[in-house]
This record gives sequence, C-alpha cells and structure tokens, in this order.
Amino acid sequence: MSIDQLLRLPSYLMLQLVREARRIGQTGVRGPHMTVLAHLAEREAVAQKRISDSVRMDPSDLVSILDDLEELGFARRRRDERDRRRFTVSITDDGRRALSESLDAARAQDDELLAPLTPHERDTLTTLLRKAYLHHADLRVD
Repeated sequence: MSIDQLLRLPSYLMLQLVREARRIGQTGVRGPHMTVLAHLAEREAVAQKRISDSVRMDPSDLVSILDDLEELGFARRRRDERDRRRFTVSITDDGRRALSESLDAARAQDDELLAPLTPHERDTLTTLLRKAYLHHADLRVD
C-alpha cells in the first residue's frame, strides 16, 4: 500500500490528526475527564452506573477517573440516599471552571490543528465527524 492510498483513508487521516493534536499538546483536563465533567455539568447528581452507560466507559475506568476528579476537587461522590448501595456524582464549581478552561484550551488546539481549513470547511468537517461519531456512540444530543 502506498502513502497516497493511506492518505485516502479517513480513519488513517483521523489517527494522524490525533497524533498531531497530542504533539501540539493540550493543557487542562484530559479527554476522558473532560467527557465525564461535561456529562456531570448537564445534570444534578448522577449514579455512577448511569455515567458509565451514558459515556460508554468501562465502570472500572470510570472509578479511576472519578477518583482523579474528586482528588482535584472537580467532582463529589455521595451515597445515594434512596439506595445506599449506590453512589451519585456531581460536579463542583471548580469542576465547572476546569471544564470551561479545558474547552477553551481544546478550541485553541483545534484552531492550530485545523488552521489550513476555512471556517466553512471546519463546520463541514465537524458536522461529518459528529454524524459518524453519534451513529456509533448511540448518544442522544439535544
């Protein structure tokens, strides 16, 4: 397979852009942490199981991420008063600020990564990637 053939594969190109994004570097909260914070920011208090199901994350991986977020003061776990076997998780004010700062940093990274594209091309790319992602992730976004 030639390089030209590889450069015609969207999956290859997406992987290369992810590598370039990592090279550029991202400040703020890491991707999985940002995903969980964004999920929490839309809800009051959420059961860990529901978070795991909603963001399609292995429960043991989620526990590790929640440990990190709790240690940073970005999330809080409490026993569910209706079912003492479960924990609910909520975002803190510091977590909301960290999420906002991380989103700003991600936007700046996107600006650098996608600099060769016009605003219309960026919108088109985002629309198409979102469509493919949501199809596979089976997520509902209002």
